[in-house]
Amino acid sequence: MYTAVDISKKQPPKAPQIQKNKKTPVLKSSLSIANTSGDSTWPDSLKVYVERSFAACSTSARKRLEKQLNQIISSAVKNKKLNSINWTIRPLPKACDLEPQTVLPVKRTSVSAGIIDTSDNFDSEERKERRLHRFQKEAEAEAARKEAESSSTMPIPQPPNTADVHNWDADTIVGTCTRLEKSYFRLTSAPDPSQVRPLSVLRNTLELLKRKWVEENNYTYICSQFKSMRQDLTVQRITNSFTVEVYETHARVALETNDLGEYNQCQTQLKQLYSMGLPGHAMEFLAYRILYFLYTRNKGDINAAMAAMLPSEKQDQAVQHALSVRAAMAAGNYHRFFMLYLATPNMGGYLIDKFVDRERCASLQRMCKAFRPRLSVAVIAKDLAFAKVDDCIKFLAELNVAISQDELPSVDMKLAYPHAVAAMQIYEK
Repeated sequence: MYTAVDISKKQPPKAPQIQKNKKTPVLKSSLSIANTSGDSTWPDSLKVYVERSFAACSTSARKRLEKQLNQIISSAVKNKKLNSINWTIRPLPKACDLEPQTVLPVKRTSVSAGIIDTSDNFDSEERKERRLHRFQKEAEAEAARKEAESSSTMPIPQPPNTADVHNWDADTIVGTCTRLEKSYFRLTSAPDPSQVRPLSVLRNTLELLKRKWVEENNYTYICSQFKSMRQDLTVQRITNSFTVEVYETHARVALETNDLGEYNQCQTQLKQLYSMGLPGHAMEFLAYRILYFLYTRNKGDINAAMAAMLPSEKQDQAVQHALSVRAAMAAGNYHRFFMLYLATPNMGGYLIDKFVDRERCASLQRMCKAFRPRLSVAVIAKDLAFAKVDDCIKFLAELNVAISQDELPSVDMKLAYPHAVAAMQIYEK
């Protein structure tokens, strides 16, 4: 308990004494604060606050704590709030630097006596037992809540609902039309069986179209008839070797007439049919697919096709040729490329024809750098795989390359180089 000082007798100041804990330091400035306030006593809660502050302060920070306590109490005295402040719940000064668990809470048993009771220990076995029991109850409640949520949201198995599943077998039609020739019309409603040819009629139609293509060579008519056949096969869900034959034949006819749009549709469908194990000319059309990717410069699809190839597929002659063309183009070996162009198996030459002029322009650039000062047109025609020298002269004239009018026509390769570069830029767009 702190002892007030009688100012009138001007006795020397005495430090307040602490009855409970003699090791706890006292506030040195308490005398001056008491003198300033004019009160002879401090509230008991303030005394406890000072004790708690020193208990939570390390030795190195006690001088700073004394200064902060002096400021806090002086402010309370000045504002006449010394007795109105609830010192029990007021936060400790910032100088209290010890961890909260190291500070033992105090409990007043007798306010008048000013004695601090530390019997209420948070680390006592009884309090630990109560906390453990509380945490267990909270964990049990959380587990029960999660179990209730999972049981409420778990879907109840239901029998399969077949009402929303379309029965394609029930809707598959069998055509009754007996006409061999039928133009193609895009379907806008459910197909009419009377307008669809069955498989037996379609077989006769295919033979008729093959004969007519050889005799009449009318691609507009033949294309319409083949698309109509493909439509009849689709609506009847006919997927067999005859389906493969129809798509292969249409693809070859489209290649022969440079209709790459229809060819690509047939090629895409053939890839799916071959994957189902249906017999056909899979290696032939695999080679076509590689050459088509070279035409479109689709390196991603080329790499994917090569990665999916089996070793046995790479041994096929047509596939080997297509892979050699790709390697020659990648290496810039124009001499090798045009030799392969002249020896293309099956109908792959129709696909190379779509990008051979592009490769001729690129090859002419390399030739302009390699041969100086002049090169005969005959040599250029041979290296670029022209069937006639006149065809080469026409090609160079379209590039605005000047050709000498000598007995042996030749080209100034230095002057021809800018024209070859300009022509190649057209294909780069």
